[in-house]
Amino acid sequence: MSDTFGASAYLVLPPDAERMVESLKEQPLDTIGVAQDWIAHHHTMEKLNLQAHQSAQKKQDNFVIEALLTHQKLPAVIVNLLALELWKANVLPLLQCQDSEAASLRLYFIVYHEATLTNLLEVAFYHEHVVESLDDDLTIELVDYCVRKLSWLLGLPRGAIAANTTFHKSGHEIVQLLSAEHGARRELARQQLEIEFRLAVQCVTLLRYVAERLHLLPLSIVSRLLDTHDVLLSLAALIENPPWTHKALVATGGGEAEVQWKKFVNQKWVFVAPGDLLILTPTEAQVWLAVYYLLCTKSAREHYEVTAFRKDQLLRVRKYLNDLLLDQLPLLADVQRYLDELSIMQVGSSAGSRGGGLVMEAVPYLRVGVARKFATKYAGVAARFDALSASMRRADDLRELAEVYQMEGIDELLDGDSGASFAEPPGAPRPPSSEPATATRTPRRVTLVFHDRPSEPEPAMKTKTPLIVEIGTSDAGLTNDADRAATRATTTVVVVECAVDAESRKEMETKTHRYARYALRVVTADDSSDKRDATVACRAAAEAQIWFGDSESDSVDDADDDNDSATPVVTLTCPDLQLPTPSGRREKLWTQLGSLQEASLVVVQCQFVSDDPSNQDDDSSAALQYRLGALFLSVPC
Repeated sequence: MSDTFGASAYLVLPPDAERMVESLKEQPLDTIGVAQDWIAHHHTMEKLNLQAHQSAQKKQDNFVIEALLTHQKLPAVIVNLLALELWKANVLPLLQCQDSEAASLRLYFIVYHEATLTNLLEVAFYHEHVVESLDDDLTIELVDYCVRKLSWLLGLPRGAIAANTTFHKSGHEIVQLLSAEHGARRELARQQLEIEFRLAVQCVTLLRYVAERLHLLPLSIVSRLLDTHDVLLSLAALIENPPWTHKALVATGGGEAEVQWKKFVNQKWVFVAPGDLLILTPTEAQVWLAVYYLLCTKSAREHYEVTAFRKDQLLRVRKYLNDLLLDQLPLLADVQRYLDELSIMQVGSSAGSRGGGLVMEAVPYLRVGVARKFATKYAGVAARFDALSASMRRADDLRELAEVYQMEGIDELLDGDSGASFAEPPGAPRPPSSEPATATRTPRRVTLVFHDRPSEPEPAMKTKTPLIVEIGTSDAGLTNDADRAATRATTTVVVVECAVDAESRKEMETKTHRYARYALRVVTADDSSDKRDATVACRAAAEAQIWFGDSESDSVDDADDDNDSATPVVTLTCPDLQLPTPSGRREKLWTQLGSLQEASLVVVQCQFVSDDPSNQDDDSSAALQYRLGALFLSVPC
């Protein structure tokens, strides 16, 4: 349990992450890869990206994303992404040092850095308030960036992926390919092609997040999505000819070739049984969800004009809307109904039938500004990089890379299950059959456990073999009972048993969820009947265990007797409550475990009260503690 409640729960501690975010700045195009602090900047972004993914994976507060918002660093991330895209398109082809072994790893860092930035933005755009708070000009730039990646993906020949990458090759074929790559230039080209493919897949997810928040975006961005780029038709082309599905011929023992199918799942190609081909992967689901939000929402229908050409292209995806697909994504029934109506509608032959008028369009200027500034300087930038590449050392770059991937806790993040179990993407509406187990059950009792976190010297970092592997997306497992018991033996523990007050049930509704809220009544707190005796330190970890029953008629007392040794239905954890040091006056603070936006759909809300020091005992530790106030439990209904 030490990994859950100790400092090693994070790859990057919140204070360190905030300092890293504060230090972020824009990286001009002519400094990419050659500035003294560029490698440090790359590794800072990689650490922040890994920590953001760990927080999302463990369903914790994503303090990296919040820090980027608080310190207004998302614009710097997007500007750096645009500059890097221009560098790859205009400077990289001019470099003579691509054949140099010494510069090969540095060039790979630069190419991979774009994937790091895009990956971080993918996590950030999952949160609605991030999309809503972003400046309109930056959102337009990001939309254009994603559309460029989709256009590249649509125009990419399938044969190029199969022939020039290791995606669909056996171990023996990979060895032959690497042996045939005489020089670092061809190896870098292969790596760049593989990274570009992964980038394009990530941009599909980014576009889905933007499409989902269409009602929050200004008309200029809506018009750019639906009219200027006509993203709907690009998505329709991806559905009809998906680049993330591959038909492979695998040799069998008898000398014959067997047809096998592969799908791109969680950034890896995996074999799929023929009977599972119609099961949606996360990427396929993102495309369909984007189609839904761009076709069936009110904001989209008000601004998307269907012409005869658009009608013909959209109706081409109607044949893919079968019963199995609708079972997996029930909201696609609206898409099916819309296309059926569209098939019998008479539409105009061209756009503009809504009448004339003044048309004003917002255009991107950040990328254009960088391109104009360096239009005549690309050769000079490349020459400077070539000159400095003579002093680059591959061993130094490998040492920097090892530092990132030897962080404590990285194994747990990288060893996620990335197999062929196709999970629904975050934020996707769930079919009725996949509702959480708590939706039809009644909460009975809640156990709150608070662990003090004393300051201890950080353990020495273990020596590990540097790894560069792809990050899985499965949820991190809970620590076992032995770890939990070991942690409780070395820290101060406060255990609070609570009964759920069924009579206090109050149904509440938000924009996306409908849930029931219950008040919690403290039964015992460390063998005390008064919850005022339950004090929690400022730096404390928290765990909530929630038991459910099958009906509201079951008594709480019976539930306690029957389930003392049973496993709780839901367990929520918070490695650090991060309560501020009491200011010396009576204060009330609220915090929560869990989130209604996450898969658990269960939230425990706790109130912490700090008393006036004049009312406390002489014990100095009491001045650094809070006592429990009101407690509430929210579950879906």
